[in-house]
Amino acid sequence: MNVEELVPFTNGLSFAAGPHTLVLDHARLRPVTSDEFDMSFRVAGTDFVPRLRLSRARIEKATPEELGRIVRQVTRVAVTGLRHRRS
Repeated sequence: MNVEELVPFTNGLSFAAGPHTLVLDHARLRPVTSDEFDMSFRVAGTDFVPRLRLSRARIEKATPEELGRIVRQVTRVAVTGLRHRRS
């Protein structure tokens, strides 16, 4: 995946977190350095705005599934405070 594809990929991404379905919206990608980006996005219907920092190399090497997993995990921790998914 390239850097330009990350924001459209993230906008509208949805997943279950406990009894709720979370939808990500308004993703923003800002360069921090020439090789690092700060990504923030809203969780629709909430005041949560999770952020994470990704390197260009990490974005370009990752598959959409891997990046989706990273974004979902960051969001799940931000909203629920739980680091691991319960079985």
